[in-house]
Amino acid sequence: MPQINSGQLLESLDRSALTPKHWRMYVTAALGHLFDGFDINMMGFALPGIVAAFALSPAQAGILASSVFIGMLIGSTCVGFLADRFGRKWTMVGAITAYCALSCAVAFAWNHDALLVLRILQGIGLGAEVPLVFTYLSEFIPTRRRGLMLASTVAFWQGSSFLAAMVALFIIPAFTWRGMFIAGAVPGLVLIVLWVMLPESVRFLIARGRLEQAGRIVDGLSTIDPRTLPPPRHRPPAEPAHLSAILRGGYLRPTASIWLMQLTGGAVFFAVAIWLPSIFARMGFPVVKSFAFTGLIAGTGALGNVAGGLLLDRWGRRTTVPVFLCVGGLLMFAWGQATESWSILGLGALTAFFASGGAGGPLFAYTSEVYPTRYRAVGTGWAAAWQRIGGIVAAPMLGWMLGSGAPNYAFFTALSVLLLIGGVGGYLLGYETRGKSLEAVTAELAGTTGQV
Repeated sequence: MPQINSGQLLESLDRSALTPKHWRMYVTAALGHLFDGFDINMMGFALPGIVAAFALSPAQAGILASSVFIGMLIGSTCVGFLADRFGRKWTMVGAITAYCALSCAVAFAWNHDALLVLRILQGIGLGAEVPLVFTYLSEFIPTRRRGLMLASTVAFWQGSSFLAAMVALFIIPAFTWRGMFIAGAVPGLVLIVLWVMLPESVRFLIARGRLEQAGRIVDGLSTIDPRTLPPPRHRPPAEPAHLSAILRGGYLRPTASIWLMQLTGGAVFFAVAIWLPSIFARMGFPVVKSFAFTGLIAGTGALGNVAGGLLLDRWGRRTTVPVFLCVGGLLMFAWGQATESWSILGLGALTAFFASGGAGGPLFAYTSEVYPTRYRAVGTGWAAAWQRIGGIVAAPMLGWMLGSGAPNYAFFTALSVLLLIGGVGGYLLGYETRGKSLEAVTAELAGTTGQV
């Protein structure tokens, strides 16, 4: 084929209409979020049975609940280096294979210590999935559709809690908590096949000098022939040569904004996912009602992802995510004061809609847009790592709070404060990526006069 400039290939991707192949990528990514989230969120439903089986104290239960986040922290921080070196596609296949195999192993854990270790190891694969999905999709989706499509994939992650609740209602009475981990492993086999069928990231291939292979993928994907596009008048923006560059210069403020919002948002999301069924049980709700309430609240959070994604291209990233976090913080406080079933369910659903849903997906969409191709997987992985740190710290601390007899409203008040801190700080430090190509963002943050 005639010689094509890399800028023409990227312009073709960014300006393309959505095609069936784009939708296949989207569905595969969304299913990845669904199954990954299921494996993480199932612990909230399995935990009461595990506590009874191994006679765990509240402190032990809190550490076990947060153990997966330790593994996810490792996976989030390490996967970026692998994906930026070996490619997004095959790194993802390896991550899915690992967490499915370890989910089966967790089902046969013989004591608390074995369960703890296996859950940490499983978390490594689970933690790799989220940053890889956003990195991969952000490098393919056309610019004008990128915000909504990236954010809306998290609706499946959020909806996984509803799925876990429904599965738990049938699996746990028949097969105990162990059956939940088997149920979490089986769908991964389908997901592996779907990922094997997808192409490697064009931007990764271009960065590796594999222009001919990248051109073939663009020809089969984009609705715009790159040969019809004029060569770019300006050379592509220079990307940071050293990873440390994303912690200084133009990248410092957006990185601080993202890490703060991921830390506070992650602490709230995972604390609620893990402890909400136990809090409902503490309020006197039967198990079935507790699981059903948790599932409905999580399902509303999934709708919030779509709403937040729709607003990304109207309000912008810098405004949408902090506003949703702050509104969620105020609703969280009100939720803690609720006493009637209808108000507990209604305020819980609204809180999830804004705090977990409306902020969660858009925040990851924003994260994957900020960093350059050379370090996109690493930057997104480190951002996800701060979300995991929030879960690692919050889950045992709030478990201790509940175990020490603190009132339920204290739990919700603490989470409310975290959300408000994340929203205000995220806005003050934020950077706007709305309507910009990934290369334009790099040009603004890293500069175009040479390597940083």
